[in-house]
Amino acid sequence: MVKLDADIKAIARSIIQGNEKRKKRIKNGQASAFDLQAAQVVDNALRGTCGNIESVRVRRQMQEKIYKSIVYNMPYEYIADALCGRRQFYEYRQEFIKRVASAMDMLPEQKGQEHGN
Repeated sequence: MVKLDADIKAIARSIIQGNEKRKKRIKNGQASAFDLQAAQVVDNALRGTCGNIESVRVRRQMQEKIYKSIVYNMPYEYIADALCGRRQFYEYRQEFIKRVASAMDMLPEQKGQEHGN
């Protein structure tokens, strides 16, 4: 996995961290076009993580823990029943952040690859 630049990672994390307020604005009918796009991107990125976990129930639990760890800035050590080791947890978390950055077109294109791959 390619390491994200610090500024891209910070912006992607901010998009994820703002998702709870964004959901409230959407629910109250006060959402902007960005709110709608960002909420969809975060939801799709989260559902795309932890693909190697076969059990749907366990995958959903892990995705929720990853989401909360970013939104509430909680390290692995404070997450009860993380269902995986520390290293794997942070790999899943990094994958989620990278998926958000990619969906928001924040990643530079790789040489030899088409845009979006």
